[in-house]
Amino acid sequence: MLDRQVSLKNAVIKLEGKMKNTVFLLFVCILFSLETAAEPPKPNIVIIFTDDQGYADLACYGNTKNKTPRLDQLAKEGTRFTSFYSQTVCGPSRSALLTGRQPIRSGGWGMPASEITWAELVRKSGYETACIGKWDVSNRKPVIPRMPNAQGFDYFYGTLGANDNGTVNFHENNEAAGTSKDMGSLTRLYTDRSIDYLKNKRDPKKPFVLYLAHTMMHTIIDASHRFRGKSKGGLYGDVVEEFDYETGRLLDTLDELKLSENTLVIYTSDNGPWNQDKYTKRKKGHPEGSIFWGEAGPLRNGKGSPYEAGYRLPCIVRWPGQVPAGRVNDAVFATIDFMPTFANLCGFEVPKDRHIDGIDQTDLLLGKSEVGREFFYFNNAGVRKGKWKYLKPDAHFYGYAVDNARKKVNELYDLEADLGEQNNLANKHPEIVEELKRLMDVILNWK
Repeated sequence: MLDRQVSLKNAVIKLEGKMKNTVFLLFVCILFSLETAAEPPKPNIVIIFTDDQGYADLACYGNTKNKTPRLDQLAKEGTRFTSFYSQTVCGPSRSALLTGRQPIRSGGWGMPASEITWAELVRKSGYETACIGKWDVSNRKPVIPRMPNAQGFDYFYGTLGANDNGTVNFHENNEAAGTSKDMGSLTRLYTDRSIDYLKNKRDPKKPFVLYLAHTMMHTIIDASHRFRGKSKGGLYGDVVEEFDYETGRLLDTLDELKLSENTLVIYTSDNGPWNQDKYTKRKKGHPEGSIFWGEAGPLRNGKGSPYEAGYRLPCIVRWPGQVPAGRVNDAVFATIDFMPTFANLCGFEVPKDRHIDGIDQTDLLLGKSEVGREFFYFNNAGVRKGKWKYLKPDAHFYGYAVDNARKKVNELYDLEADLGEQNNLANKHPEIVEELKRLMDVILNWK
């Protein structure tokens, strides 16, 4: 945009001597107003990030038990992506989202203070930033140089880790802020804090980024009394429906404050559901017989796995008048793309001293392109290019995600024809296997 404005200025200078003052000023006003109108304004950004949510948990992604009217409406008002990728586990997913770098570079749970987040950079463009909810990249410890305030966020309220033992410890900015064992209160609590930020803590004269990272649906799950026992999907369905309701409250606040028209809302999750069979017998604080994981739909396996259910998540993006409404798109898009995409939209430069794995997906978001990207699976497990997905014989699985039916061989799947990854085509297409192996080598050698 700046280059075009310089060109316009030069053209105006050449014309200035040939036109009378009044006509000249009118000409300049029209010219520059047309140029400014051609570019969307810097948007506010709200990222709504859930935990361990399944690809098929929402009605708009095929669920027939859970009622999710607010997220379904969000999908109608924006674009629903069907080949969107996070990472396969919590901490690595968050470091990738924040830095635009694969976890093998950004450090996952142990993300060092030397990593640069988009939150640090967007503030240089005049933005305010807030992080509310689960942080999970400082090894779940109060290491101040690696906590949100030191990594670009003006305001933080939430937890440094997960709730695996049924307890959470809160921080507000760098100070301890209490403890809770009431897991059913967290979705509303984080929503209330987000609404309070929008209404009372931000500077209304500045654009903002709000990163809301929910603890739910990570075990130990629970819903508030208002939603417990109300869904057809059991306790997990109760949690999904409460999340949908609370997300609606946040969206209503954007409307109330007249922020919706210039706010880019992104809803997605960190990894797939914790749905392996061995966990069906694990109670760990849950009511007898309760199911505490989401639905992967047609996808194979779940959290911790290099199969699609570990990585592929629902993603809905809304920006009225900019992101096409009612659109469903299957191009490959990922959380690692947030950094360069925000750079374009918000007016900052990505770091030049390190490799950024994400790509600028502005045109994809705005409906100007339908082309996606290649995607590299965590810990050098495999790669996707177009419809083809390759997994190495020793592809990385977390222990709880090991697929006992899997043979340790090269795997190649046509995801357009075989979304459930049941038909291994590696022996039929050795040339494609070799091509994707070479692509993996290129990716790994990027510094």
